[in-house]
Order: sequence, then C-alpha cells, then structure tokens
Amino acid sequence: MMTGSAMDLFPYEARAIQKDIVRNIETTLRDGGHIVLEAGTGSGKTISALVPSIHHAYVHGKRVLYLTRTNSQQKQVVEEFRRIRKKAGDGELPSPNPPPAPADVYEEVLREINSEMDGLEDDGISGQVRDVGPWEGGPGRGICVALQGRNNMCPLTSEEAEFITGTPDELSKMCSERKKNTTSRMMGRPQGGPECRFFSAYLLDDGMEMRRWAARTCPTAEELVTECLRIGICPYEVTKALLPEAVLVTAPYIYFLAPFIRRRLLEWMGCSLEDLIVVVDEAHNLASFARELSSISISTGTVRLALAEVESMGDHRIGKLHTIRDFLDMCLGALSGIAEEYLIDEDGLVPPSALSETMMMLFRTNSNRLEQMAAEMMHHGQAIQDIRKARGKLPRSYIHRVASFYLTWQELEFDSFSPLIVKGGRSGDLSLEAYAMDPSIITGVLSAVHSSVHMSGTLSPLNEYRDTIGLPEDIPLVKLPPPFPACNRRIVFDNELTTSHEVLSRDPEMLPRIRDRLAQVLKASKGRNTAVFFPSFDTLSAVMGSSELEDGTTLSPSLDVEREMFVEIRRSPQGELMELAGDFRNSRGGVLMSVIGGRLSEGMDFPGETLEVVVIVGIPYPKPTARQRALASFYDVRFGKGWEYTVHAPAARRLLQAVGRMIRSENERGYAFIIDRRARHFLDEIPDMQPAENVISDLPGFFEGKL
Repeated sequence: MMTGSAMDLFPYEARAIQKDIVRNIETTLRDGGHIVLEAGTGSGKTISALVPSIHHAYVHGKRVLYLTRTNSQQKQVVEEFRRIRKKAGDGELPSPNPPPAPADVYEEVLREINSEMDGLEDDGISGQVRDVGPWEGGPGRGICVALQGRNNMCPLTSEEAEFITGTPDELSKMCSERKKNTTSRMMGRPQGGPECRFFSAYLLDDGMEMRRWAARTCPTAEELVTECLRIGICPYEVTKALLPEAVLVTAPYIYFLAPFIRRRLLEWMGCSLEDLIVVVDEAHNLASFARELSSISISTGTVRLALAEVESMGDHRIGKLHTIRDFLDMCLGALSGIAEEYLIDEDGLVPPSALSETMMMLFRTNSNRLEQMAAEMMHHGQAIQDIRKARGKLPRSYIHRVASFYLTWQELEFDSFSPLIVKGGRSGDLSLEAYAMDPSIITGVLSAVHSSVHMSGTLSPLNEYRDTIGLPEDIPLVKLPPPFPACNRRIVFDNELTTSHEVLSRDPEMLPRIRDRLAQVLKASKGRNTAVFFPSFDTLSAVMGSSELEDGTTLSPSLDVEREMFVEIRRSPQGELMELAGDFRNSRGGVLMSVIGGRLSEGMDFPGETLEVVVIVGIPYPKPTARQRALASFYDVRFGKGWEYTVHAPAARRLLQAVGRMIRSENERGYAFIIDRRARHFLDEIPDMQPAENVISDLPGFFEGKL
C-alpha cells in the first residue's frame, strides 16, 4: 500500500502554478467529483494532472483513463508516466500469472470473438470487474498502456490499402472474422476463410516476454507496435492483454464516448465506470467531437457509390414493384428536391418529415412500404458485407449505409437533432444531415465515473463548457493565471476598425483602413516572425487581393511591406501545410497568413523566436449558417444563453488559441494585436487586453523593454 503525498511523485521542481493544479485536482479526487480547469500553455498540465490522479489510483484502487485528441498527446502522457515511475523508484513487476493451457486460451478467444461479432446491449456502466483494492507496489511498479485504433496498430493496414480507409466498425468486423478463422484452424476445426498470421503468432506466444518488456519500459504505442512487429505478433492484441495490469491507460476520445467501444474497453481493463478517474486533455475539443460522433448524414456521393455497388454486385427486387436501384435513384431525386426547396447558401433547415414525404411522393407509396423497402435493402447490404468479409476484404456496403441512414432518420427524436441539407465541397454534392446539438447525450456518462478532470489552455467561458458537457452545476471551475510573467505578453486591440459584415457593406473605406493598419503593424514588427490570422479565407482574400491568394507569394500592392510571406491556401493538403509551417519557422522575420480556427492557429507549436507577434484581423464569430442558428436556438431554450454559448464562447476560444501560439514557455515574449473594436467584448476571457494607442511605437517599445 502506498504512503506519502502526491507531490512526492512529482518528477520536476514544481512551479507555483503546478502546485495549484495538483491541489485543485487532489481536492476533487478526494470528494469523488469533477473539475473544469483552464491553465495556459506551458503550465505543465499533463504532469500536474497525472501526479495526483495516479497517487489517488494507487491509494484507493482506481484506474486512470487519460483521453487525448491526438497521438502526439498520448506520447507525452507515456513519457511523463515514465518520469513519475522513476521518481517513485523503479522495480520489476511481479511475474504475471502463467497463461492457461492452449485449449483454454482458444476457447476463451472464441467466446470473446463470438461476443464481439454478435454485439452487446450496452448499459454503459461496467464490464467484468476485478476485486478493487489498493494497488500493490506503488507507481514504481506500475505500467501505462497507450491504446490506439486498429488503423494505427493493425499490421494488416500496411499490407492492404483498403484497410487504412476502414471505419472502426469495419476494421473490428474484419479483425473478428480473421481471428475466428485463425482460432478455429488452430483448434483443428478449419473453416477455410482468411486468417491473420499476426494473431496466430500471438496465440502461440505465451506473452511473458512482451509483458515483462512492457512492464520494464512502459512503451509508447509506436514503440509497442515496433517491438511486436519485430517478434511478428499482433500489437493490438498485446495492448488489450496489457490493459488489466495498467494503472494508467491513455486512449483517444472515441474509446470512452462511443458506448459499444466503451463497454469493450471496460471489459478489457476489468473495471467499472465507478473505478475510473477520467482526465480529458484539450477538453475544448470534446463538445464538437461528441456532436460529430452523434450526428448522422448521407451524401449524394455515398448514394452514387451504392449505385456502383449495384452495378458490381447485382440489383435485387425490394417490395413488390421496385428494385434497389429504384430506391437509390429516388434518394438522389429526394436530396435534389429538398435542396431546391430549403438550401440557402451553404445549408438549410429542413422539416424532419421532408425525406419520407419527398420519397413517398416520388414512389407514390406510403411510409410503411418505404421502411419495408429500406429494411430489405439493409438485408442485401448485410449479404454484401458477409461476401466481402469472407473474401478477406473490409465488410463494407454502401447499399447498407443508405438503408441504415433512412431507417435511423425515421426513428430519430429531433428535439436534440437539427435536420439540415448541406452543400458539399464539389459542385452538385449534397448531404442530408441530422446534426446532434446536444453533446451531453454521450458525454453525460462522465457523471458516472469516480472523478473527471477537464483541462485545456482555452476553455473559457468555463460555465459554458460545464453546461454543454452536462456536468453538475456545483463543480469547481478553476481558471489559473498564465504561467509566465505578465510583462512577457502584451495584447492590444484597435478601438476604431471592424470586419463586421454590416459595417463593411455600408462603409467602403473600412476595408482599405484595415489594410493600412495591417501594413503599419507588419512594418512595426519587421524582423520578428509574425502570424496574421483572419476569420475566414474570404476575409483573407479581401485584405490581400485574390490574385495574391492564388499564387500565395506576395501581398496586395496596397500592403507596402518588404517581408517574406507564407500564405495558407484553402483546402491545402496536410503535407503542404506542414511544409508551409516549417518554412515559416525557419524564416527570419517572415509573415504567416492563415485562417483562425484552422490547423495553423490551433494545432501547431511555434516556440521561441519562430513566432513573436500575432495579428488577428477580425473576430472569429461562427458563420451564421442554418446549423449555427439551430444550435443557438437550442441553447436559448435550454439555458437562455444561445448567443453566449454558441457564438461568443467559440469565438473566445479561437482568440485564445491564436494568441496562445506565440508564448509556449515562461521565458518567451509575445505581442498580439487584434484589428477589431469588438474585441472589447472578450475582456472577461482576456483580462490583460487593452485598447491600442500607437502601435508603431508600442510594438517595438514592448520588445525593447520600454513598456
């Protein structure tokens, strides 16, 4: 049994802000509650959340589930756990229990596989629960497991190009089929279907070598995959086998938020929700992820793929008078008709009954017969999935997707879903979507865990996050000051100019004045890497000029500055974007032109002198689409705060994200200038922001230490 305090595990010399984080989380864990915590980049949130969580887990027999948005964040979690373990005192784990006899292993594997293939009713609460008590040996003997999806951990994805495009459900079914065939053959009952040599090797391996290696090294997911491939066994199965022994598991959001996957995870870990301490990293992404996970949609592209499937796999009669092709053709006609009536600009709100009513009109039949046809289509789609699975392919059927969407749409309660017709990226592309407005439908499960810690550098306003996620009203909302001296950052805003669409439409001089002010700032910041973020590509184009946006090399002639420009192009591939960011980092006094809320303003680091000045041209309010208006109306009804929660809050977070790019440690300095007088509405979220006076002297004076 472990003794001592949580701070005994802290592997660094703790700073004041880290001690504050630890104290706040310790109190929350002791009370079995939840906490929403904002601490700026460079605060050391990861280690400060891990230390009290792991200490509490060891003392009280709990498990820590650390949820991340990206794989790189998982790597950091594992590396910090290694340091905690080293500080606590390394020691070999007791030898794992010997594996059961091979026949028992195979029978157990078959039971698990059949359970996976048949599906489970998810109560969202528990799996098979171990006898919970204080962990033996303390953190010096603990292990951490980094869990990723099959698309990252399955060796077959590098051998079969199709597999890399598989959904979690498709990869799971493919994997289960191959495991079942492999196990049956090894038991002397071969079924003749496709197998997996990596799973076969895993079954023949007693697992002792890998478990000792994992206990000794606490590998990252990438390190575990590399080691498993060296031996020739399945990394995903090894990871699952290690989960019951892990005090700390780090996994993507989906492993906890998707009900069926969560049920599996709890079974693999051998614990219940009440045993979990859940840490949500980069929590400002959680609500949008949950909405996306809960939403459903069908596109004209998917329907066309289903028609191509009919060509390759054959058509079938559904109902008495029609075929699958007829149904798919009518779907395309229905989407086109709905768009013609309801689409405005990018999207449009449609009546929930619009799909079935349009289909009934086109088919000249009733809703019951349409649902019967869709059910028969699903049956044919399932047959196609089975055929593909038996051939060793992904169990994918676009016919099944279309039919499943139609039937699900009919069953939805639209109180918390917004029915939308949405214009696609290419000409003629359309999607019909049931947009989930209430993320708490699936994030509400967090209330059932022992404790949860929600943290980010950009969570303000904290009450909006709490309410949106569905956490209790009385939980602590903690906003800590930046981890660097206040004199290291200066944020000012222009009190005269604005990119407000209403003002721009009636004042033809506003845009040239904005362009002139931007030129002044870029001259004043000459010699220092500067990022300029715009609310949209349209605003970026308007300020720069369309010809310059196309070639991405120079500013509009009216912006009279002699600086190297790095311009993000709309829909740039990830590789080109990474190259652009790298070139900007390596420049001396370069200017990065990008869109706020995108990958460059939120997802990339620019340490030290690679970014010293940030200019934000306009306030990044969400575009007033039908989706946005529906969301605002929903939160007006629920909380009486539609504008605050769906317009102001996301704009505040985007501003904080953009400003946060320029200071990543307490030794760095940065100057931010917001060219929009509406910035004064965000003083609660950015309290050190001030109206600008003379940026030409103010900006150089800040870096010269005169302010």
